[in-house]
Amino acid sequence: MGFCYDGVYGGRIIVLSFGTSCYPNYFIARSYVGHNMKYKNPRSSKNVVFNDLFTNWNDDLVIVEGVFDAINAGNAVPILGSTLRTDSDLLRKIVRNDTPCYIALDPDAADKERRIIQTLLRYDVELYKIDVTGYEDIGAMPREIFQERKAKATFIDRDNYLLLDLLSAV
Repeated sequence: MGFCYDGVYGGRIIVLSFGTSCYPNYFIARSYVGHNMKYKNPRSSKNVVFNDLFTNWNDDLVIVEGVFDAINAGNAVPILGSTLRTDSDLLRKIVRNDTPCYIALDPDAADKERRIIQTLLRYDVELYKIDVTGYEDIGAMPREIFQERKAKATFIDRDNYLLLDLLSAV
């Protein structure tokens, strides 16, 4: 992690991502001075697994929205966008490694979360949903609370997904 005083990324915290080659494969530049644009990221493909080098595919994986959420969640990957595409490197690695996943998107991203859940269920991924209510995101949640909520996460499969989706709309 670093920061820039000036230049194109001035007033921003820089968080590097490392691929399995041990070289940076992407970065996030987040404002710490209140820019109109909270994030200013490089013009390159987002089809990377953020911090793939440090991801343990043999352990539970938490899917979150942003890098600061991922830092708080531990073995986690931010999706860096609005969806999890079927041709994404992240989905391929999850399926190839049969990695159990926990989804913990921001409360204001319910539609995005639904689409990602549907995608993961199509590939028979073992899936759990972490309750994020009461917090802006995982990054704002105290780590102890996150661990408690992860332990109490709701298992989601094709049979109970429709029921859970209907109940969440009530």
